[in-house]
Amino acid sequence: MKLRKLIALCTLLTAGASFGATGIYGAYSTVGGTKYKMSSTYGGAEPTFNGANLGNITIGSSSLAISQFETLTFQNSGHSTFEFAFAYRVRLASAAQSTNPADYAFVTMGNGVDLGGGNEKAEVTGATINLLAGISAPSFPTTQIYAVDIVHKAGAFEGGSNFERLANVNNSDPGGTNWAGTDAFTATFTVIPEPSAALLGGIGMLALLRRRR
Repeated sequence: MKLRKLIALCTLLTAGASFGATGIYGAYSTVGGTKYKMSSTYGGAEPTFNGANLGNITIGSSSLAISQFETLTFQNSGHSTFEFAFAYRVRLASAAQSTNPADYAFVTMGNGVDLGGGNEKAEVTGATINLLAGISAPSFPTTQIYAVDIVHKAGAFEGGSNFERLANVNNSDPGGTNWAGTDAFTATFTVIPEPSAALLGGIGMLALLRRRR
């Protein structure tokens, strides 16, 4: 009997939820056509977004968009999660990461759907968030590295009050509660010159060499 109770307790604690009355236990995004789990701690065979290299991008002939994102939460002991949101920011990789929510763009995700067992899921599909908006092609032969910062957010009710759960590197499960301590999930991509610019640059260099000869 004691063994059965111990097994039941272990099952409860590992069924998608961590210690605590509310929390985020999963966060996923589809970027550039590839679905990522935001942290290696989340379940699934998807590659990990945090620390990933999203590849080389040519402005005008390549695209990089967020088309889907989802957040999974748990709740127990009469507490609840609600008002899910997805926050993202594009910056130069050399620029500092921000812990100010005003620097992020937010997409609301609603209150989520009940998955049973106290778990909820909020998801947006068919999104068209262009991460290249406002980015110009660099001049040949320069390349420029950018970073994409992402935070998954959910409202939470515990202890008689509401607050935010923020899934981030510092606290992926159950999620932090303070933006000042947030370390966003971050991936990078490199913007390269357009092929025509590279070709013109190569022709110019060849012409210069011929003149010198």
